[in-house]
Amino acid sequence: MDEMCLVMCGGWVCGSDGKWEFVVEKKRMARMVAVEVGMSIKELERLVLAEFRVGELEYGVSLSYWPPDSLELATGIKTPPVVLTDDGALKYFFTHMKVKGSLESVCYV
Repeated sequence: MDEMCLVMCGGWVCGSDGKWEFVVEKKRMARMVAVEVGMSIKELERLVLAEFRVGELEYGVSLSYWPPDSLELATGIKTPPVVLTDDGALKYFFTHMKVKGSLESVCYV
């Protein structure tokens, strides 16, 4: 069964205080993309590009997520985001989603 994953355009910025922030690209709205355990990173990248109706040559794709914990939400995000670079990293992301019981945002940069 497919799960839905929120995908946003933007980029991660680390401030001088060491806190990470995702800066959303203001010209593109977020999208929901169907994902399933066992899909490859290339498949996910293709789905994201198709959902945003852009080609790989026009835009580079860098998928990432931030695994929050409740303390960091109150004190500031100092844990760096995780970049999904291969199938193993994507598999870990899906495992993390199941343990947390909810979908984290995957960010398209």
